[in-house]
Amino acid sequence: MEHRFLNIAHRGFSGQYPENTITAFRAALELGCSWLECDVRGTRDGCFVVIHDQTVDRTTNGTGRVDALTWDEIMHLDAGSWRDPKFSGERVPLLDELLSTVSGQAQLVIELKVGKDWVPGVVSLVSRHCAFDWTVASAFEWEVLETVRREVPRWRTTWLTTFEDLSPDEAISRCVNAGVDTIAPRASRIDVGFVRKAHAAGLFVRAWGIADDTGPGLQRLMAAGVDGVTTNHPNVLREMLNKPLF
Repeated sequence: MEHRFLNIAHRGFSGQYPENTITAFRAALELGCSWLECDVRGTRDGCFVVIHDQTVDRTTNGTGRVDALTWDEIMHLDAGSWRDPKFSGERVPLLDELLSTVSGQAQLVIELKVGKDWVPGVVSLVSRHCAFDWTVASAFEWEVLETVRREVPRWRTTWLTTFEDLSPDEAISRCVNAGVDTIAPRASRIDVGFVRKAHAAGLFVRAWGIADDTGPGLQRLMAAGVDGVTTNHPNVLREMLNKPLF
């Protein structure tokens, strides 16, 4: 497998901008990022919004579960001031808006934080944007990925895992058997041996949950041979990729 390191802007350029906002994604594009990552949840009235948490409490001036709120309620929330007053007025975007913003300028990893019954709606939206070639569906929930594979076999998929229920070897076999092309364990669970086994099975390896994504944590993963990471600081990783590890 040819090694190609992916510098994936986690929730946009979230190290300097409010996460999962259009401003954060535009900043990542302006930085030259060729890979972005976002989170998607469903509202009470069936809209797909770009937000990580189950509730709006941490990243907006509102309260409540995303799936208990309507899009009209969410769209009026301030999603920037929690980060810095200068970002006041930022909104929680719709996935539709983010797809229009990216529009193939970069690869977009869409983490599906929805149940399997929501997958057809996401597929329909991505299809309307003709975006299957420049997006990736990722999820922790295996049934969600299985549904994606049935709906659109050609759509690239990533399984996010902590190895809680399966051994690393079993997790690799599960991905291969299901046609999932990328396995993404928590960074702390990745070592050289695992990466070699995954590559030998034809899988890409992506890391998430890096304890230090501005220094040694990244260097360890790069040395282990992973194919990419999600990072809040894509500017730092870009500089590191242009320098020798040792």
